[in-house]
Amino acid sequence: MNKIKPTDKDLLEVARWYIEQVISFNCDKSFLDFKHEPQLNLASTMAIIQIAENVKNVSDEVKERHPNFPWKQIVGMRNIITHNYDGVSMEIIWEAINEHLPATIDQINEILANDEALLQADKLVENRYEFRALKDLKEDPRKNISEKKT
Repeated sequence: MNKIKPTDKDLLEVARWYIEQVISFNCDKSFLDFKHEPQLNLASTMAIIQIAENVKNVSDEVKERHPNFPWKQIVGMRNIITHNYDGVSMEIIWEAINEHLPATIDQINEILANDEALLQADKLVENRYEFRALKDLKEDPRKNISEKKT
């Protein structure tokens, strides 16, 4: 089975979802809550890693069209967390969550709403998947029926 490669739009939407989650985890918390609640800081740091993993995989074309987006800084934060976890400053992560991620979500929303090439590429991918589904039906109509039974 072919793995479907996410589009740039998919990657940015997933990154945005993780940002929304980490902001909501911490919205009514103080730094002391964050620092002393292991589940909270672990969930937040894992969300930051996921944000960066998605941002890292956005195509170079999109990154070049949006040079003011903090592509490298987000991936750099991921690298610090994953490669030096015990030495990561909770203050730096807290600052990222409260000062940088809200602006990042605004930038992602701007890209998703206004990048015409991104929107067109996403539409082409949707059409390609629809074509594949139709082609699969024509080749073996039993295929979809047997998949539904299992």
